Amino acid sequence: MLRSKKPWLIPLVLFIYTTGMFIWLLPRNTEASTSEKVLTIVVAYAIIIILYFVLKKKAKMAQEREDDINNNIQK
Repeated sequence: MLRSKKPWLIPLVLFIYTTGMFIWLLPRNTEASTSEKVLTIVVAYAIIIILYFVLKKKAKMAQEREDDINNNIQK
């Protein structure tokens, strides 16, 4: 399984995609009010930020496990 050692890569791609879709669809959406549009983008950005921190913590824990395994093998 391929694992990225960069926990910022997926959130960055999602951030760019979300921003692009928001900019592209903002003038086309006439059914939703401005506050609904802003709330939607704020929630999306919050989810992306949470994802970043979760992936960062997961990468840190994986690195600690790998270091622990390597230290136990060397002993």
